[in-house]
Amino acid sequence: MYDAEGSFDGVPCPECGSDRTISWHFAEGFDELECRTCGYQSDAVAMAELERASGDVLKRDDEVEAPTPKRPLRA
Repeated sequence: MYDAEGSFDGVPCPECGSDRTISWHFAEGFDELECRTCGYQSDAVAMAELERASGDVLKRDDEVEAPTPKRPLRA
């Protein structure tokens, strides 16, 4: 889980230019920005891409799976 510490650093919002932003500083070494005026979130694009991805493993149609070797079991 990510733990972040928020602070009002006065960084202007890239969307509306407001200084009513919250800078989130994560212990893992990255920062995010949220605007209280227009709702801008610096991680919105990355989150949208994660939600769009289905997570399916894709295989080519011409790939043939190797048969599972079958041997008698010995005790």
